[in-house]
Amino acid sequence: MKSVQVCQLSNSFEHVSVQEVPEPEPGPGEVKVRMLCCPVNPSDLNYIRGDYRDALGRMVWNLNREVPTFDPEGLMAYPELPYALGGEGVGVVEKCGSGWLAKRLQGRRVAVAGGPPKGTWQEYVVVDAKKALPVPEGLSDQQAAMFIVNPLSAYAMVTRVLKVKKGSWLLQSAAGSALGKIVTRLGETLGFQTINIVRSEQGASQLRQLGTEHVVVSDGSDLSHQVASITGGLGVQYAMDAVGGPLAEAMLRSLDLGGHMVLYGTLDDQPMTLPSRDLMMPVTRVSGFFALNWLANQHPLQILYLLRQISRLQVSGLFNTPIAQSFPLNEVLTALETATAKGRQGKVLLNIG
Repeated sequence: MKSVQVCQLSNSFEHVSVQEVPEPEPGPGEVKVRMLCCPVNPSDLNYIRGDYRDALGRMVWNLNREVPTFDPEGLMAYPELPYALGGEGVGVVEKCGSGWLAKRLQGRRVAVAGGPPKGTWQEYVVVDAKKALPVPEGLSDQQAAMFIVNPLSAYAMVTRVLKVKKGSWLLQSAAGSALGKIVTRLGETLGFQTINIVRSEQGASQLRQLGTEHVVVSDGSDLSHQVASITGGLGVQYAMDAVGGPLAEAMLRSLDLGGHMVLYGTLDDQPMTLPSRDLMMPVTRVSGFFALNWLANQHPLQILYLLRQISRLQVSGLFNTPIAQSFPLNEVLTALETATAKGRQGKVLLNIG
């Protein structure tokens, strides 16, 4: 079968290619999924460059390990090269291993949570049945392919990590991204207001055309004054940052007394400086969010409840994401170049089935 593999970590796409690999077979509790469609997400680029491996290597539990792991217990090791790319997608279950949970999915269309070494950018993928979620019939393959990563991350950060209250303010960077637009719509649904940071007038114009009310163009240099103007000088109670660097520093200084900021991305390659007193005086908090490890710390019943809430909102169209362009699997390099082009609006997809 055809599989998109990366054979060497690099800042370019020269080591990404479509390879012929053996077709996998499901084991106990697993399902074999014929993939139909997958998005290109920022996390996929991290696996091409090795960003996750570098970050994991700095964790205290990995100081004496040759191969870094995602967890202190060493149960989830960073995958060995070469590995298949792709963090999520949608497909049809064609074969099941033993177990009731797997067998109940036979023939059903499912959203798959994957990731290297068993990435979703393949004609077939075998996953644990708990990572294959039935999707509503009325949902298109394109929207179903994006059912997990952005909706889950956005909803979890807003309702579980930050616990944003109705009537409050939330400041977010990368507001023009798919996840950023979801957060804005969550605000409209759950009753909180967003201040949406973009880095260009073009991005601001596009958001305003969508009806987004509070949009600011900033690299961080004048952010606090803009936030003060919008909030009547009070600042915001919550913030979500996907950029890092100087912009994240400015967002931190825009927090109200007792505010909370969550970091979930690193679009800027500059480190963020956190002066101690900028945290001490307003008694603010900064926390990190990485979906894989966050989910690992949740009770299975809590995850099930969370996914049911997301599914309900997905049917209502709240998580619908614009599509920029779709490519066949053998044009994956063009898809990657398109996904990383500046000014792109909407998701880039790979059509597999």
